[in-house]
Amino acid sequence: MVVWRVIRGFFKGLWRGLSIFNKAIMTLVPLVVTLYLVVVVAVAFNQVAPEPVPERAALLINPNGVLVENPSPLEPLEALMQDGGGEVLVFRVKKAIKEAAADDRITALILDLEALNGPSISHVQELKAAIEIFKSAGKPVIATGDYYSQSQYLLASQATQVLLHPEGGIEVSGFAVYRNYVRKLLDNVYLTMNVFRVGESKSAVEPYLRDDMSGLEREVVGQWLGDVWRSYTQLVEAPRQMDAGFVDQFINEFPDRLEISGGDAAALMLEAGFVDELVTHSQRDEMLADWVGATDEDGDWISVSVADYLAAREAEKEIEETKPRIAVIPIEGELIPGESGRGFAGSDTVVSQLERALEQPDLRAVVLRINSPGGSVFASEVIRQKILEIKAADLPVVASMGAVAASGGYYIAADADEILAQPSTITGSIGVFAAFPTVEKLYQWAGVTSDGVSTSSLATAARVDTGVSDTGRRIINSMISKVYDDFVTLVALGRGKTWEEINSVAGGRVWSGEDALSVGLVDNLGGLQAALDSAAGLAEIEDFDTFYIGTPISPEQRFFEQIGKELGQVKLPGGSVLDRLSQQLAPFIRLSDSLQDPANMYLRCLECGGF
Repeated sequence: MVVWRVIRGFFKGLWRGLSIFNKAIMTLVPLVVTLYLVVVVAVAFNQVAPEPVPERAALLINPNGVLVENPSPLEPLEALMQDGGGEVLVFRVKKAIKEAAADDRITALILDLEALNGPSISHVQELKAAIEIFKSAGKPVIATGDYYSQSQYLLASQATQVLLHPEGGIEVSGFAVYRNYVRKLLDNVYLTMNVFRVGESKSAVEPYLRDDMSGLEREVVGQWLGDVWRSYTQLVEAPRQMDAGFVDQFINEFPDRLEISGGDAAALMLEAGFVDELVTHSQRDEMLADWVGATDEDGDWISVSVADYLAAREAEKEIEETKPRIAVIPIEGELIPGESGRGFAGSDTVVSQLERALEQPDLRAVVLRINSPGGSVFASEVIRQKILEIKAADLPVVASMGAVAASGGYYIAADADEILAQPSTITGSIGVFAAFPTVEKLYQWAGVTSDGVSTSSLATAARVDTGVSDTGRRIINSMISKVYDDFVTLVALGRGKTWEEINSVAGGRVWSGEDALSVGLVDNLGGLQAALDSAAGLAEIEDFDTFYIGTPISPEQRFFEQIGKELGQVKLPGGSVLDRLSQQLAPFIRLSDSLQDPANMYLRCLECGGF
């Protein structure tokens, strides 16, 4: 009995202790989290009063996420969970670099691109112009990194000094366009993909119909992909003072060169001239401190971020006399009906942007900054009609093409008074397709039959269980043929050419910006600044303000984005596995989400990923 009382007392005491501990945890954890969030919110809202720019500092370009032309509206949870900044507006980075060039307090420009996803050639060309202005002010531009992806290095190569860790490396391997062909898979799972298209080069539907790339598609892709890659190599070779064609030669000789260097990739990159110095982190910091010319009490070089620099500059500026305005409307992502989302430009959202532009005082012209592979026919036409209203108000409209402005992206540019593209822009793809699955083969395999009564043949022209009848095929072919004819007609009118002339370069064929100029699909080559200058010329103005009208971001989204930045990335258990899985599934999910046209008809270039 005594032993039993001791044992019972022990467990009773243990239970009391655990209960007290549990109550303490249940009380203290929410309290600590609440207090922490209060501090985070206070820090977030304290950003309203920006810190002044230091007397001497570097402008630090260290974007965390992807460079975009237009911010994506997000749900609060998405804003909280996204990795770091998620999206970085390229025009703000460009603006900061240009303003810092003339600011005596900014002594150097540091490019730390480790967390940058991308960028595209088009974005590098835009930033290159600002970097050249910074260089012309006699200030150093330094790129630093442990490892550079191919796209990161393109931006890094514009620096006056490129630093690399001795154990690091650079990916320079070229471009490739490969697609998965699912004809046999569809047969194996008894699914029928009903495909309709106008334009023999409209290859978006090839994966449903073939097991490999057609000869015509191989020729077309090879041509524009070669043009885009040539833009990349020229952008690298010029600032690095390499002979023309050296990058291609280096890639072809890479295995032999690497063996000769004993497998030391970093040393090979130094010897070939891709980088200027191999430095450890401590050596890098010492060199940066010398270049910047200013350190804090800990001996670290002083820098200011793009966001902090622009905020401080805005606080410093006095109210200036209003100048004539040119509105820039970024249209980025696949075109869908309704509201915009991450990776999608919703027609309702874009129309709202255009309407906000018309409300601006002393508006003289509009520049459409297009970075879209197209999408819904309905969405494209809704946006086009609003553009026509702007033109009817006697306002010049200029289209500036980014990395890609193809199919529906070209459709909304076609009525512009002038179209400009970069040499590396992917454009054209003037064609249309319709595609949707039916399961009549699956039903037949499973022994399911469909039967019933209808009042007309139209009632059963296209059903998911019985497929598409001849009547249905005739209707769909007639509809997409009309869309194609209308597409070619509006391009012909906008370009001042005949229907036959445009049809000869249409048919779904994809062109690089350089080739699009030669066939008359664009008027000039150039970036956003060239488009602004063109719009100013059409509006007969010289001095003007540029006003960006992007997708409006709600206060709730900004609030949760700021909390996410202060807390750091919120990771779920197994997050890295989920991240890799989501990256693999993202293209398929995005394609599924983009198929929202009410008539299932699309002006979409599926192979036109931005480079």
